[in-house]
Amino acid sequence: MTISVILTMVSVFLGFLCILGAFWGFMRGKRRSLLIILGLMALFFVTVVPVTVALTISAPSH
Repeated sequence: MTISVILTMVSVFLGFLCILGAFWGFMRGKRRSLLIILGLMALFFVTVVPVTVALTISAPSH
C-alpha cells in the first residue's frame, strides 16, 4: 500500500467519524453550530482530501 492509499483511507475514516458524530449530536439535541461544523468537516474529509490526493499524488505526471 502506498502513502496515497493510506492517506485516502484515513481521510474517509475521519469523515465517517464526523458523520457519526453529527448524527449522534442531532439525536441528542446538541447545538446546531456543532452539527454544521461536523458536517462541513465530513464533507472535507470525504470529498476534498481524496480528490486532491487522486489528482496530485496518484495521477501520473507527464
